[in-house]
Amino acid sequence: MLHIRKSSRASWHGPASTGSGTLDLGRRGASLPFSLRSRVGDEPATNPEELLGSALAGCFSMSLANLAEEAGTPVESVDAVAVVHLVQTPEGFRIPTVELSCVVHAPGAAEERVLEMAEQAERTCPVRLLYNADVTLKVEVRS
Repeated sequence: MLHIRKSSRASWHGPASTGSGTLDLGRRGASLPFSLRSRVGDEPATNPEELLGSALAGCFSMSLANLAEEAGTPVESVDAVAVVHLVQTPEGFRIPTVELSCVVHAPGAAEERVLEMAEQAERTCPVRLLYNADVTLKVEVRS
């Protein structure tokens, strides 16, 4: 059985309202700044929700490409976007919804088959399985 371990790190300095931190991703050491202002405002940095969206979009894209390859279906590219909704509730902040959309370039592939594989990729990609949220999927197939 294959067991893969990957790690990332976060560090934070100061109070939540004025402090900031860095998110260090993987082995290459890419370091991304984040803060409350980048989470709820438009400060040019990232936030945990954007990283969750990137992780889902990346995992979904790779899963769909893998399913297409296994099926012998020609998929040239998958461009995916995940919109993560962070909502304040009486119990605290929650992520109730994620909108996953993609454009699949599949010259010569049957649109119905690509849609089936996209739905399967959304149901089975490991990052998707972590979500306790409704994930909606919208797929556009281009030849």
